[in-house]
Amino acid sequence: MKKQIFLLAFLISSLAFSQSKERISLHLFDLPIGITIEEFQKDLDKANIIYEKNGFGVDKYKVYQVSSNDEAKEHRYMWLSTWSDTTEYEKAHSDEIDDFWENYFTPKYKEMLDEHIYRKFFSVK
Repeated sequence: MKKQIFLLAFLISSLAFSQSKERISLHLFDLPIGITIEEFQKDLDKANIIYEKNGFGVDKYKVYQVSSNDEAKEHRYMWLSTWSDTTEYEKAHSDEIDDFWENYFTPKYKEMLDEHIYRKFFSVK
């Protein structure tokens, strides 16, 4: 009986601790000179199309901006992605999406990416 209780406790704790938590990737940034928010959104939509095609849902990346009367001088835009867990995030990074980031997006937005604030957040529950 003790072995069964130990085994049950071990299985329950393994399941509880192995569950991944929802992950959010957050980027606070300013647009590079000469790039409009519409152009930036279109570029992120290229990534969204790849993610959707590969089964990761629509609009993985969303863009937000502060209101026009907000007094913030920097980081007036936010780009956000939400993933069910780290495993989904890692699986989503296929050769096709890596090629997009490395050969298109990063070179085009290098200055912005050098200055932006990036954080990974994980759900508390």
